[in-house]
Amino acid sequence: MSRRGRSSRTRRLSDNGGETEAERELKSFWHGSNPMPETPSKIQVTEQAAAVIRSLGSAPLSGQESVGEHYFEAVYQRSVALASALAAAAEMVGEEEHED
Repeated sequence: MSRRGRSSRTRRLSDNGGETEAERELKSFWHGSNPMPETPSKIQVTEQAAAVIRSLGSAPLSGQESVGEHYFEAVYQRSVALASALAAAAEMVGEEEHED
């Protein structure tokens, strides 16, 4: 089979070397018309993963409060570990700020 009749998988530019209208629409769809947001500031990784959740009170698990609390704590710790790993990979983890 000859390759001359087949179209190439690479992107072809229009005759004038610019993007076609369809390519501009596709780019606008996937990238949006707004510029990228500012780089967020550095974050600090918490040591109290469940502090906010604990402030809401205990979970309504009649007879299973201590077991449920144990598993919830494990989930909170794991989520903090994954989030901090992602932040470290993106070089977004900041230095701890000490208030005197």
